Parts: sequence; C-alpha cells; structure tokens
Amino acid sequence: MPALSATARAQTNLYTTTSPNGKVTHAIYLEDGRLFHYALLNAVQILAPSGMGLKITEVDFRDGLTFVSTDTTSWNTSYTLPAGKKSVYFDNPVQREYVVQKGTRQLKIIIRVYNDGVAFRYDLAAPGDTFNDSFIEDEYTEYNLPTGTGGWGQPWVVNYETLWQYYSPNSAVENLAMPFLASYSNDTVWALFTEASLYDSNATYCPSVLSGIVGGHLGFVHAPDPDQAELGNRIQLALPFQSPWRAVIIADNLNDLVNSSVAQNVNPKSKIADTSWIKPGRVAWSWWSTYSFSENDSLSPNSVQRIQSCRQQKEYVDFAASMGWEYVTVDAGWVNWIDGTVAELCEYASGKGIGIVLWASYALWSPYGASLMNIKTWASWGVSGIKVDIIEKDSQIGMAFDEEMALYCAELELTVNLHSMTKPGGENRTWPNIITTEAVSGNEHYWLYWPPSNTAAHNCVLPFTRNVVGSMDYTPVALSNRNKNTTQGHQLAQSVVFESGLQHFADSIDVYAVWKGTEFLSVVQAAWDETKVLEGMPGSYATFARRKGSDWFIGAMTAAARSAFIQLSKLNLEAGDYTAYIYKDGASLDFLVKEISTVNSSANLTIPMLESGGCVVLISKTTVPSMPADPYTPYEAEDATLVGTASISDCANCSGGKKVGYLGVTGEIIFSVNVPQTDIYKVRLYYLSADPRTISCSINGGPGYDLEIAYGSGSWNTVRIFPATMPLNAGNNTIRLFNSDWAPDIDKIGILINN
Repeated sequence: MPALSATARAQTNLYTTTSPNGKVTHAIYLEDGRLFHYALLNAVQILAPSGMGLKITEVDFRDGLTFVSTDTTSWNTSYTLPAGKKSVYFDNPVQREYVVQKGTRQLKIIIRVYNDGVAFRYDLAAPGDTFNDSFIEDEYTEYNLPTGTGGWGQPWVVNYETLWQYYSPNSAVENLAMPFLASYSNDTVWALFTEASLYDSNATYCPSVLSGIVGGHLGFVHAPDPDQAELGNRIQLALPFQSPWRAVIIADNLNDLVNSSVAQNVNPKSKIADTSWIKPGRVAWSWWSTYSFSENDSLSPNSVQRIQSCRQQKEYVDFAASMGWEYVTVDAGWVNWIDGTVAELCEYASGKGIGIVLWASYALWSPYGASLMNIKTWASWGVSGIKVDIIEKDSQIGMAFDEEMALYCAELELTVNLHSMTKPGGENRTWPNIITTEAVSGNEHYWLYWPPSNTAAHNCVLPFTRNVVGSMDYTPVALSNRNKNTTQGHQLAQSVVFESGLQHFADSIDVYAVWKGTEFLSVVQAAWDETKVLEGMPGSYATFARRKGSDWFIGAMTAAARSAFIQLSKLNLEAGDYTAYIYKDGASLDFLVKEISTVNSSANLTIPMLESGGCVVLISKTTVPSMPADPYTPYEAEDATLVGTASISDCANCSGGKKVGYLGVTGEIIFSVNVPQTDIYKVRLYYLSADPRTISCSINGGPGYDLEIAYGSGSWNTVRIFPATMPLNAGNNTIRLFNSDWAPDIDKIGILINN
C-alpha cells in the first residue's frame, strides 16, 4: 500500500504519545477502519503515515476495525547488565495501549515512546474457544519513510554475513535485513529501524525483513528461511500471543543513537536471578589463524602450526594469562585431540585464572552437537561457556533453539556465544548469559577467502547499526592474512570501536607475541562503563571513546585518509595530567607507530590516519600498556653469519630494526648459540613472509630437515613466530637455515633455556 499523506485523510480516534523529554511523538489512529501510525522527532517526520495490523487464520485485522479503548502509563527504572556499552541502562518510557476490534475479536497495540525512540508490538488475548492449526497469515506493519530518505543496510542472508551499503532514496529493495539506518535533514537526524525480543518469548515469531522502496513504502515480510517457507511463510500461533517489538531508535546525534537501550528496554527483565557468574572478557582464539583453510592449502600438512591439540590450547592459555585476558575459546577440532582432553585443559586453565569456551554445532547429530546431554557433559568438564555455531535459522525453529540454549546454559551457569544466527534484539536483558552474538561479516571472511572481502567502509557502518542493538563478535585485530585491505591501526581500533562481551582477538599468539599493538590489547577491556561517539559518519569514519573505571580507551577508523580529531574535554576528565598512549598508522598498512605524551582535560589530539586506516589512544593516570614477557634468549639475525645472497635490510617491525632476507637457493644464515646442558630445547623462529614459504634446518652440521612452515606471516613487514624443538649440546652450537627454494626472511631466533 502506498504511503498516505497525514493531511489528506480524516484521522479518527487519533492519540499521540510523547516522550518524557517532549521530543519524540508517536501517533496512532484509524482511517476507514484501518490502523495507521507515524512518528516525529520535534518537527522532523521520522515515520510517515504507515499501516499496522495482523491477519490470523480466524480474523483479518487489516480493515473493518473499530476503536475500543486506550490508556497510558509510565515508569522510570534502571538496571545493569554484565556486558555492554555502558554499566547502567535506564528504562523510562510513556506506554500506550490501544485496542481495536473486529467482530468479536480484539487486537491490542502496545506502544512505548522513549526519549530516544518508539517501539510497538501486537497483543492477542486467548479466546474462549481453542483453535487448531492457527497461524499468523500476514503482518501489515509498514515503515514508510519520508520522500528523499536514504540509509544504510544489508541484503538479508540467513547468517547476516553480508556487507553493509548505502541505499539511496527510491532504491527498490527486497529482503532488506534489519536494522536499517535512515538519515534525515542532511545527516542531522537518525533513525535505526529494527525489531526486538525475538528469541526470549517462547518462539512465538520469526525474524522479519523489509521490502519495498527506500524513501517510500517499506513493508514487513517474514524472513525467507526455508523452515518458515514450509509453512507458507506463516507463523504458527499459540494464544495468548505477543509479537516481537517493532522498534525505531531516533536521535538528533550519533552519540545518542549509539547509546540507545531501546532494544534492551523492551525485552523482559532478566530471568537469571544471580548474574555474578557471568563475566565478560578478552579471548585468545586459535581457529582464525591456524585452521587448515587458506587460499593455498597444499603446503606443510604436518606442520606444528596446523596440529590442533590440547598442547596448543595450553599455550593459548599461557598467553592469555600473560596478557591478563580472561578466556580461551577452543574451536572446532577438539574432538580429534590425541594428547589430552577438554577436561584436562579446563583444569589447567583454571589454575591460571582462565575460562574455557567450547565450540559446538547446531547439528545435534555431530559430536560437537549442542544437545542438552552434551552441554551437561561439557559443563561437568569445567567449561565456562559454549560457542554455538552454524545455527542459520531465521525461523520459529531457530528462535526456539536460541532460547533453549539460553535457558539450559543459564541453569548450568554457562555463558553463550551464538554464531551464524539472527541479529540481536536486546534479548541479553532477559538472558544476560547470551554474552555476545555474531550476525556480522567479520574478520573470518579474510582468512577463509570468502568474497567479497570486508572493507573499511563496511567497518565504519557497523558501530552505528549492527553494534547498536547488541554485542557483536566480529573477531577483531587480524594481521597475518595476506589479503588485508585495512591498516594495522584500523584493525587495532576495532578492539575499541566494536563492542563484544567476549572480544575474540582473531590472530595467532605467534603474531601478537611480537606485535607493537599487543601492548594496547593487554589493557583494552571487553565491557564498558560509558561510551561516547566523538565524531563519525556511517560508512566514512567513526571515533569512539569508551570508559572503564577512570581509564578512557579511544578508537578511530576511517575509509578515506583523514585525521581523527579528539577533544578530551568531551570525556569530562578530572583535573591533572594524564598520559596518552597513542598507536597510529605508520608509513603503510603494515606499520604501527607508538607515541606517548602528557595531556590534560582540555587537550586536543589530531592523529593522521591512512586510507582504510585507524588509531587507538589510552588516556590514563595509572595504567601502563606492556608486552607479555618473552622468556626466550634472543639471537638477532643481523648478528649471525650470512652466506651467499643473504643480506640485512631495515625492518621497523623487527627486533633491533633489522632482518635478514634473500634466504634460500644460495642464501643461508648460521646462528651460533650457547646452552647450559645437552637437551631438547624449545626454539622460536621469528620470520616474515607474504606467502607460505618453508625453510630447512641443520644443527651442528647434521642432516637438514624441513621446519614445515605452513603459513605466511601476512606480509614482508609482519613478524610471526614458528615454534620448533631442537636437540642442542651443552656449550656452543650452530643452527644453519637454508632452503632449495626461496625462504622467508628472518628477524631472529629465540631459545628457551629454562624449559
């Protein structure tokens, strides 16, 4: 149905509801027996007159409606959540109940008007008789946007892993996913159209999408999930019934938009009485950087870099503990371990204060299957949470599964991370143990070479859209993929700009152990007391400041080259001097530069960023970023004996600022090392390579053997560690590195003397 002008028709039984601050107005009325509504922010029309209603098997609430009654109420409460963009959430609406009737049946519309938006839902009481095979046949909800309105959205796929893009006014869309961000009045007013309370209400509905014309008529359509299509795209109905909330977050600035809690507020209160066991945290995670799937998967299948083992996960536990992180996520592959068990790993991790999150699959027949029996067993092993993957169900079946996971895991005091699933709608208020969800095209797509690759523009839309409605497991800070198209500064900024209750840092501990930005990762947090948008434009740039305690963490990302302008006066700092630790783009995307300066509350920082670049800043009086201790005794490559074509070159990311390249064919490097006793020693090879290249090793003139390096480090400027073991004699030894073909560059080697 085309949008109708509010002045062109007689509005009967019209009732307006105004937000507590008087800025947001919602109106609902009947016209010729049909329901319509619209919304305003001051004088700006956010939602043009738009239809409402439902069709159920027994009655069609599209037309022939008569007004019954209306009344309003209000409240002003607050609550806290274990994870999120702020520590306190305020729930302060004016609520209206508007009842219409057709025949003997009534339909109630419950409307809440907040200072930062509007939400409404449909309510059907249970009739005197009982219906078999009752369905919601159709929903008449419309989001009609004023003419000329454009905005940012993404085409629907079942896991929501598509790129965000701008839709110009008059764009025809089919199956446009929500949330959808519309811009008004030359980007001075914003509205985020979405839905909430989808999988915390007994699976009464399925997600919806929008179809129609942007800047015109947008109608609600049930998401085209195959399970839902089997029902004729109808919703199985059990009375009494309440639909999910149809929500519009409205703000005249991006800071208020990002800080909105409308999605959480309209969800039921927490069903978990004691949430003290639910802990957000930073996560070490091996899957992204070591899973055996790359553009070239034929190299070194037996490499230690590819062996998924209990031993490997213990090393991740050790690294997480050295960083002060809270978790390690053990992903797919754990059922194939032959050197230990998950229960053994949990005991080891517990002794170091690290929780284990275990990967599981929606497919119940799989050994990873998230059945109630398996989850109970995993809980007995000591896991802290489960990551349920490959759900891909935008249907009532999927919503039932999601709620079942939340409920059962809450009973076992397990956190839940839902992957390959629908977008969040504030359900974490009801189930705070749903600590994060995916529903985003994140860094996973780089490693798996899933086109199209994420872009800086995509990343600069997410904080104003997807991340507004809930925690987002993007898996940030990826460095070692060779198809990268953003800078290291941009990747590091994701750790601040993207909020997730479990912040999975994507790359290998063998990369982070030698990367300058790891200092910042040792102190950045996963849950926040306060969030401020310092500057931004969706798709172009975003500069966010997030506070934890008295420390402020600032992250800036950009698509085009520009400078981040950071006014510390916006942070309401106390008087006195602070230290600013700045990590910013270097000469190219592979380089990160660190600066330290003294600032006060009135200081301004101007930080240049490259194209697709970024930066981070820590503002603190007491916190000092630092690298984890490296217990390995170093031997620099530039100090070793070089043979043939081997030569020294500058390397800003390398230890000592130098590396040795042109190794292999005729180029060799020979290290002279000294150890206290004859033994088998752990040895680290610090290497650089844009593509996978192996290297051969000979110890004390013995026969050569391949070290089987499986992965490039990401570029000729990025350092990665290859872990090895070598038999060395007491006293002096020689380690010769060579290859029949071209080999990686070498920064240094390290030997662990005290095994």
